[in-house]
Formats: sequence, C-alpha cells, structure tokens
Amino acid sequence: MVDSIYFRIFFVIAGYLLGSVVFGYVIARILGKKGFGVVDRPGTAGAGRQYGVKAAIPVFLFDCGKGAAIPLIGIAIGLDMLTIVIASLAVLVGHNWPVFFKFRGGGGVATAMGISAALIPIQFLIVLAAGLAVSFTYKYTLGKKHKVNPNVIGSLFAIIIFPVVLYLFRSWFDASEKTFFLMLILTLGILIIIVVKGILLHFMYRKVPTAG
Repeated sequence: MVDSIYFRIFFVIAGYLLGSVVFGYVIARILGKKGFGVVDRPGTAGAGRQYGVKAAIPVFLFDCGKGAAIPLIGIAIGLDMLTIVIASLAVLVGHNWPVFFKFRGGGGVATAMGISAALIPIQFLIVLAAGLAVSFTYKYTLGKKHKVNPNVIGSLFAIIIFPVVLYLFRSWFDASEKTFFLMLILTLGILIIIVVKGILLHFMYRKVPTAG
C-alpha cells in the first residue's frame, strides 16, 4: 500500500495538516488566553514572551514532536525517502501557514528541529551545539551593546551552517548518493522556508524576527 502514489500523496497532505495544528494556539486556549498570535507569532518564542515558560515549554515540545512524527512514521511504515522528505517539508509549511488558523503560523524553528533530529540526528546535534555556543557568546559579548535577541543570532547561525555540516559529514550516509542529496534538499528547503517566513514576520510585526 505504501508504494501507491495515492498513499504517498495522502501522506504528504497529512503532513501539512499535522503541521497546521499550531500548538501555540492550542495551549493558549487551554490557558484561557485570548488574542494569542495577533500581536506576536504563535510559536515557542511568542508563547514565552506573552505567557512565560509555562506556555513556551509545552509549545516547544509539541511543535518539535509534530516535526519528528511524520518522518519517523514514514520510516516505520517503509515509505521511500523522497516522500518522507516532501512530507517533512509539508509539516513545516503547515506550521508556518496553517490552514486551521487562517495561515497565520509560527516561524518554524522548533518544528524544523524535530524534523532534523528525526532524520539526521548527529548532524542536528552538531548544529545545535554550534548554535547554542554562538548564542551564549553573543549574549555575553556583543549582546550587551545590541538589542537583538541572542536566540535570533544562534538560530540564524545554525540555519546557515546546516547545509555546510551536512556536506562535511556526507560520508556518514549510506552508499547511496541519492540519500545525501535528498537530505541536502531537506536542509535547503528548511532554510528557505524559515528565512522567507522570517522576512514576512518582520514586516507583519515591524520587529527583528525571533526564533519560534
């Protein structure tokens, strides 16, 4: 059944619909908060800025979880890697432009982390460590003079170097060059989607885009 073109299309659509469940909105409703996502983005950072850690942590975990769910399910049921990559990007598109919330979604960083952790965990951990190092370094050096959130610097650095790290560790993939190129497409797709959404959010909220 998984080899059917109809099932593959269904799986990609399912990825988009799962991505469209923006948990920032869900958690805000559970907490009885109104107006969430109107003056700030509905992702992890937006939830944290508006309602604190009690909202940010569950939003982050759920957004990461849905990012990891589709690739892990795809691998478990034996789908081909091309379909898994497309469906994973569909999750990210759904999170950024959710059909259930008038296409007003988050920035996609947490969801992208879940996708990357599921498909390329070692490379993801290397990039995560580098991003955190840059974020902390900036916070206690240049961050004292500038108002840009350290998370922004760390996230942007991580996004930019992700394809580079993937290329440097390409020998860690199996013998199939196709797998490497599909992973490269995945990382470039994530980069493009997040950067494009960041630019749009900059004009929507008139502020420097922040992670989440």
